[in-house]
Amino acid sequence: MTRVTRGSVLAVGLLILAMGGCGKAGEQTARQVLRSIDQGKITGTKGTMETFSTALRSYSVDHGGYPKTSSMQEATAALVPAALVAPVGPDAWGNPFSYSSDGASFTLTAPGQDGVLGTPDDVIMVDGRFTQIPSPGGS
Repeated sequence: MTRVTRGSVLAVGLLILAMGGCGKAGEQTARQVLRSIDQGKITGTKGTMETFSTALRSYSVDHGGYPKTSSMQEATAALVPAALVAPVGPDAWGNPFSYSSDGASFTLTAPGQDGVLGTPDDVIMVDGRFTQIPSPGGS
């Protein structure tokens, strides 16, 4: 997963400021750059979630169900190292994932850009399928 660093965000900010005198064309280019950054974060977060989902499916085959917990830390502890090489990090915005399972089904949620669960920018996966993916650049 490619992480967007503060330096790259600063560079984009300077690019946007430099284009300030370019009128509508500069504004459009700046929006496209920011949209691309958003898309990269969504794609990276989805990749992390897919990796975790694969480990959950492996665990389920071996144990007859998913780890029964509402804690990402407990789920990760059940998966590492047998089904998952190392714990997953935060989503691409730096926020921790949320996990819940009754053993038969699981929900994995990335709180997205605003860092708040239950909002339109969340990336949500239920039983290995994405049920909510935000649009880049919008909520």
